[in-house]
Amino acid sequence: MPSWTRTGRRSPAPVRGVLGGSPAWVLLLLSAFAVGRPSAAAAQGTDGEAGDSRPPVPTAGAEALSPGPAPTGDAPDDVAEDVVATFGNVVGTEGLQRPTGGESPSHRLAWRDAWPRFSFDEAVLSFGLGALLVAAEALPTASTLPNWRGGLLFDDGVREGMRLRTPESRESARLASEGLQWVLIATPFVIDALGTAGIGDGSWDTAFQMGLISLESYVVALVVWKVTTLLARRERPVDAACRADGSSPECAERFETTSFFSNQTMNAFTGASLVCLEHAALPLFGDEAADAATCVSSLTAAAVVGLLRVMSDREYLTDALMGAAVGFVAGYVVPWALHYQGGARPELRAPMALVPFPMVGPHDTVGVSLAGWF
Repeated sequence: MPSWTRTGRRSPAPVRGVLGGSPAWVLLLLSAFAVGRPSAAAAQGTDGEAGDSRPPVPTAGAEALSPGPAPTGDAPDDVAEDVVATFGNVVGTEGLQRPTGGESPSHRLAWRDAWPRFSFDEAVLSFGLGALLVAAEALPTASTLPNWRGGLLFDDGVREGMRLRTPESRESARLASEGLQWVLIATPFVIDALGTAGIGDGSWDTAFQMGLISLESYVVALVVWKVTTLLARRERPVDAACRADGSSPECAERFETTSFFSNQTMNAFTGASLVCLEHAALPLFGDEAADAATCVSSLTAAAVVGLLRVMSDREYLTDALMGAAVGFVAGYVVPWALHYQGGARPELRAPMALVPFPMVGPHDTVGVSLAGWF
């Protein structure tokens, strides 16, 4: 049965930093490909340089590729909320400027008009929370004092059956899980968004939408993981084994109490879920069988990551299952609800805010008052 105690041993050895096990800081860099392509207008020059200040007369062939008339009514607010289109307008990159009535016919992977686009409120939340995650990595939040020890439900039986018997094989399983995790993290960004939509199809608007939405999913997942591990502080099964027998080479290292839930499994399932959603919503490979096979293979690889974590004795099965559930919600449910399901979505702003203030009353009474807006 699990034991919820505050007792535990302090290790005189330095604790390995959370940066070594969490990809939070790297995910902010995965959007680095968002520098945009060189503007076609910049390469060809402007109409003014040709010596004719009169506006050009649109032709039937150029009409389909022109930005179209200025939006009216509520459209300016909608365009102003579009991060990618605003960025394209500022830097003059035509490939990122918001298309009108769909993208050019030459682009197979067009972002549908019914899909809400990545907006500034999402950008503020994503990059703000991402900055907090990076700051949390630099703070001394790691601990070897567990709040929670032991298996839960079927954990101990599964661990006894799946745990590899030698320290060398357990270390190999751990390294394999780490490497496979990073492959699945990079797939939505590098292969789907950058490689297939951007470089392959030339649909940079769609590529940026996919990349930013994927970044948002990982920020959501990592915030949930960080808060949960700080509260749960579950002892890793390998550390429990070292308390019983400290002769193993693994016991030379004191492990952080971040077993619940599995970060690697969560990252793997977030990437796999994003791959499945993107290949279901967009014909990335142009073939339904190939897109479906990509989804199945990604989910299989994510499941292998979870099994390797159990086999390496780094996490319990319940840790891996919880990581898979959070990864699926962050990688599939959240982007589907905010973007790919189509239709309007509620704004990501709180309908009300309450701020507590200390209050001192008569006769040395103290209390708390609440102030806010509704």
